[in-house]
Amino acid sequence: MKIDIGQLEFINPLLRSIVKDVEHRFGFEFTVTSLYRIGDKGVHGQLPLRGIDLRCRDIKVGRVVEHYINSTYEYDPARLNKKICMLHGDGANLHLHVQVHPESIVVNQ
Repeated sequence: MKIDIGQLEFINPLLRSIVKDVEHRFGFEFTVTSLYRIGDKGVHGQLPLRGIDLRCRDIKVGRVVEHYINSTYEYDPARLNKKICMLHGDGANLHLHVQVHPESIVVNQ
């Protein structure tokens, strides 16, 4: 199943933009493994949606994408320890967790 993430208005606009940017820059489509989670207290449980998980089974590709996102976007200028993208999980569960905050900004594009 394919989905046009640009049409999903319940997703934060910057988050949609980041995912579309990454697919365009790297030339491949990701599989979304998690979007909205009912009852989740974190970014997957808020509307507009602030978190998306993208399947990434190649750790080398994942590290390149993670670096690109985190060098292009900033989660919150007041909390520099927080990142937009984290590659985590293991084996078949390896994925890129992409998240935004209301204060997230583009820093390098």
